[in-house]
Amino acid sequence: MPHSLASMLLLLASAAAQKPQLAQTPPMGWMSWQAFRCEVDCAKPDACINERLYKEMADRLRDDGYVAAGYRTISIDDCWEAGVPGMLRRPGEQLMMNATRFSSGPKSLADYIHARGAKFGIYSDEGTKTCQGYYGSEGYEDLDAKTFAAWGVDYLKLDGCNNDAKGFATGYPAMGRALQQSGRDIVYSCSWPAYIGDDESVKPYDAMSEAGCHLWRNWHDVQCEWSSVRTIMNHWGNNTAALEKAAGPGRWNDPARPRA
Repeated sequence: MPHSLASMLLLLASAAAQKPQLAQTPPMGWMSWQAFRCEVDCAKPDACINERLYKEMADRLRDDGYVAAGYRTISIDDCWEAGVPGMLRRPGEQLMMNATRFSSGPKSLADYIHARGAKFGIYSDEGTKTCQGYYGSEGYEDLDAKTFAAWGVDYLKLDGCNNDAKGFATGYPAMGRALQQSGRDIVYSCSWPAYIGDDESVKPYDAMSEAGCHLWRNWHDVQCEWSSVRTIMNHWGNNTAALEKAAGPGRWNDPARPRA
């Protein structure tokens, strides 16, 4: 009897220690890139990357019923960082939000979004720089994961500019481990497959899942025109068998978010 009780307690402790599985359904929400790109000139306050934009979108998603329908993630894309494109990141240097455009700071913005029942998403890149030239996370995965967790981030999009397939094979798993050890549940969106060609049948989707990726942008970035949407739809149609095998709870294909 003591042995059985001890075994039962061990099983209960193990179950309690397991982290909840994330992204059991495809994550849905709003991301700023398609409409606002990298507009940092806030002389145009209604069209620049600043905290006002994301607070307004959090309000809209809640008030218009999108949060209740499952569209819960408000995601900042590139160009939120302090500094200017092209700067070299110093060893141990922590990422910081632009203090002029995000004057309340990232934690305050996360709290605002969370108070509306939504999730807070942010962007980085598994390269030395982001696609627009700001600091990337390559070599800083542990530090950046801890930073994002402290800010209250719920979703990370990790882009793939300024790196290659060899770097992806080590960098994306490094961030996956760092997120899992950050102390916060963060959905991990990897752009790994979008940068390694057109043949979906040879892309290492099992390795991406093992790296901790919950979803991945498979191919080209969608543009604000029908020809782009149609091209992506055709690509998916031509690669249905491979993409079907890649997807499931906790590991989703992402065709890129169209502008609505």
